[in-house]
Amino acid sequence: MTTTSTDVLNVRATARRNRRRRRVSYVFYSVLGMLLFLLYWQLLAAPFSPLSSLIPTPIEASTHFRDNLLFSEPMKDNFVHACPDLSADLEFKRGRLDSLPDRCFGYLPHLLHTTRNILIAVALGTVIGLAVGLSSLLMPWIADVVTPVTGFFGTTPIFIVAPFFVIWFGIDYPLLTTIGVVAFYTTLLMYFFTRRAAENIPVGIIESALTLGGDRRTIFRWVYLRGTIPEIAGGFRITLGGAWGLGTLVEVLGPQMGGGFLIRMWSYVMGHAGGPTAVVALILFFGVLAAVVDGILVLGIRSLTRWSEGGRQLAL
Repeated sequence: MTTTSTDVLNVRATARRNRRRRRVSYVFYSVLGMLLFLLYWQLLAAPFSPLSSLIPTPIEASTHFRDNLLFSEPMKDNFVHACPDLSADLEFKRGRLDSLPDRCFGYLPHLLHTTRNILIAVALGTVIGLAVGLSSLLMPWIADVVTPVTGFFGTTPIFIVAPFFVIWFGIDYPLLTTIGVVAFYTTLLMYFFTRRAAENIPVGIIESALTLGGDRRTIFRWVYLRGTIPEIAGGFRITLGGAWGLGTLVEVLGPQMGGGFLIRMWSYVMGHAGGPTAVVALILFFGVLAAVVDGILVLGIRSLTRWSEGGRQLAL
């Protein structure tokens, strides 16, 4: 049977239609899932719900976040601010502190502080984890030394490690608390994902490369490196998703700056008006932020692994 140019064009057209259909389905089900989530949330916050006093409606949470993003009157009343450098120079006058500029009172500086620390920590941990993991493919003795250590710390629950960092290093050093915990967590996961991705490469491909005369460095560049990128990219998505919650958790435990600190501050007044709304609004912000960053990451993975079916599946 001879394949004609018309057959090839039909196959390509069918593939494009299927690709468009998958994208439309993905968007449709994503929007449907968000609508169902909002409907369920609204039902939990309805007046007839027994949880109505603890759960604000979606509109209330969104309104609270908007009203307190740039300037928060409750934060100013309690002198909760994001300008520690400026407050060090304040003086008492008539029993009160000099006023700080309005930009110091609001959610935005705290949220930017958390976002910056988490992204720095994830980048640092990814570089270290990938460097050690990929180096172990060239020099197996590195894996013999590192794997038992990472296996030991990997079995330690991260929710135990986080309080240890806060207690040991204190709350005045975010580089050793928030960034330290998230970088530690990221390094472990990226090392494990790198090793697992290399182990999942079929042995037959490596044997074929050896038969064709490939040496260790050539196999690393053209087999291991290209073969592990899709799975490592999927692992990075998982790692980044967990980093948002972990970084916020560390700030809830100790540091006096960040979105987690705001959640801790408002949790003290959960029984009063505004407390539940503020906590839910802040949690919702980090959820939306994580989803947006993950969506951008998906686009990047899809462009980098366009040649790989596995990469396209991981980036769905």
